[in-house]
Amino acid sequence: MGERLIRIYEIVTERIGLRGRLELASRTGISMTEAARIKDTEELIERFKKEAGDIYEKLMGNER
Repeated sequence: MGERLIRIYEIVTERIGLRGRLELASRTGISMTEAARIKDTEELIERFKKEAGDIYEKLMGNER
């Protein structure tokens, strides 16, 4: 379950690092481990995508 949520976590970790991963968990209230156990829903996927984008802008925006 949660394959798409895990993929978002993987992308965040690859592009931003551990700090981004921890920030995503903090903002969504769902850890990577928990994301693996829960069902992907469109609502959760969209929430994760939005937060991941915001985190990228916050932490990596100045590196463009």
